[in-house]
Amino acid sequence: MFSRHFAGLGRSSRICLMAILSVAIAASAVASSTQPTRSGAGSTAPIGSISGKPLAESDIVAGDTRDFDQLEADHESKRNQVELEYAKARHDLLKRELDKRLDREALEREAKARGVAPEAVLADMKVTPPTEEESKAFYDQNKGRINQPYQLVEPKVKEYLTAQRKKEAERAFYDALRARHDIRSLLEPYRVAVAATGPARGQSSAKVTIVEFGDFQCPFCKASEQSLKTLSAQYPEDLRVVFRNLPLTKLHPNALVAAEAGICADRQGKFWEMHDAMYDDQGALDPDGLKATAAKLGLDPERFGACLGDGSANSSLDEDARAARALGLEGTPYFFINGRPVDGDVPLATFEAIVKEELARDRRDSDRDRHPGE
Repeated sequence: MFSRHFAGLGRSSRICLMAILSVAIAASAVASSTQPTRSGAGSTAPIGSISGKPLAESDIVAGDTRDFDQLEADHESKRNQVELEYAKARHDLLKRELDKRLDREALEREAKARGVAPEAVLADMKVTPPTEEESKAFYDQNKGRINQPYQLVEPKVKEYLTAQRKKEAERAFYDALRARHDIRSLLEPYRVAVAATGPARGQSSAKVTIVEFGDFQCPFCKASEQSLKTLSAQYPEDLRVVFRNLPLTKLHPNALVAAEAGICADRQGKFWEMHDAMYDDQGALDPDGLKATAAKLGLDPERFGACLGDGSANSSLDEDARAARALGLEGTPYFFINGRPVDGDVPLATFEAIVKEELARDRRDSDRDRHPGE
């Protein structure tokens, strides 16, 4: 799938891809402007005739509007996807370049204030290597994603944690220098407007809301669930998780009926129980398996079975599909953390970092409201 391959690219690869796409689009526009006018969407020129009677394009489209509407919807979704990925990639690049500029200025000012070379200032930066206990704890948190024995991946886990520690130490070091020399970034995180409608875990007053578009048969979605549960336990007052459906029916044959099952369970007040059960056993997502799961959870079997087969869940699924299409989403899982887009199998550390940033930003905003002008 285009979105899955695209999401798997690194930042530099995404940016290169976007550049190629931009050039291709521009070239196409130039080519089309220099070619003769041809029949196209909305053209009034006949495209056929039957016994001398002209046949217009609109006559053909009207004969099978469903396929043409689907083609238009797919085109819109891909266009929105490219725009979302480009906007996010551009914002990420802008942030990196801004950070480089501000960090360099902070370092140079500190070196000048001390009367030393910048390298002497950098010598103050210390990185603490991870302990064995910390490496093992990280593995335990992510073993479902790693899916290999600890003994085999221990060196890579420690290498990863060491790199993370270095990155965190550098950021803390430069942040301290910036604060000392009155240097600040005013760039806001990239956000996308997305409605937090759907079943929710957590309080409505929570300062951080994660909206997830998920597929119950998606292995990447399942891998992310433990991270979300850990986060919810860490921030019971400050975090709210909202689930929206995006069944990838071309990849997962039981995704649609599983999404319907979640809606039907929600109508009996047990969405999250069904949600957790479906992710725990993705091999039982056929109608019979779902009905058996519903019975184990104590749902009314007749109501659940009727709901599963009467199509009454379609309106809710259609609403989520329209939202996903408008956002340009074609892969799962996709998360919006206070509107900040994050896609794919996201490690707990990534979630934690963004949630901490959002809570810190909320505290700063609250302080400014209490002490305006300071």
